[in-house]
Amino acid sequence: MIRLISFLTIILLFNSVDIYPQKSEKIKVETIDKAKLSKLIKDRKGKILFLNLWATWCVPCREEFPSIVKLADERKDVEFVGLSIDFPDEVDSKIIPFLKSNNINFTNYVNGFSVDEELINALDKNWNGALPATFIFDVKGNKKVFLSGGKSYDEFKKEIEIIKK
Repeated sequence: MIRLISFLTIILLFNSVDIYPQKSEKIKVETIDKAKLSKLIKDRKGKILFLNLWATWCVPCREEFPSIVKLADERKDVEFVGLSIDFPDEVDSKIIPFLKSNNINFTNYVNGFSVDEELINALDKNWNGALPATFIFDVKGNKKVFLSGGKSYDEFKKEIEIIKK
């Protein structure tokens, strides 16, 4: 009987100890301003930049997001970055839960520009600010593609392939 109790105690002990710890990366979402955005675009380190602007309240943004996550899994030669247009005080309540639900695998920021027009002008003066919006920059930081509205996995993939050539 004592052996059985000892054996069960050992089993319970092993089950309570996480001998295979899960990768528990905490999702961080920092604000981005004009200086950080400019640095992000210019510091390419040999990779294309795929910059997607989105918001949790934007239905087409939420619909296209899984395609971006899938592409980011496949394309290690491209830096994927998301920029949420939600309010910075919604990071914990809305943005991070959304990113977790999509098994996010790339860096995301929240808009830290004091005026929306500054963000718009920093990316494309002709952009009307509609979401979702995707900007793709080449390895030298030159804007090559601007996509407005929800896009599919195939549409995104095609645009990346064109730039890679």
